[in-house]
Amino acid sequence: MKVKWMLFAVLALPWAAHARLPPPTSEEVSRKQEAAQKKARDENSAKAALTCTQNRVAERYHAAHTPPAKKPVKPEDVEPVPESDQH
Repeated sequence: MKVKWMLFAVLALPWAAHARLPPPTSEEVSRKQEAAQKKARDENSAKAALTCTQNRVAERYHAAHTPPAKKPVKPEDVEPVPESDQH
């Protein structure tokens, strides 16, 4: 007998879970919209801060690791190579 009641309870629970909730009130909808807008603003400000920080780090890295500019070689500065008699 207990098995029948347990089987009935297991089979009846999913049907009870399909009950519908009432539609959200206008206050709940407006709160949800405000929360979504605030989240979007926070994400945008976080992205901007991250971009600024990454740019600063990249500038520091390039400043520290850029080799000095080489002076251009003028033809007058190059010594001619002597030709040898050995071939």
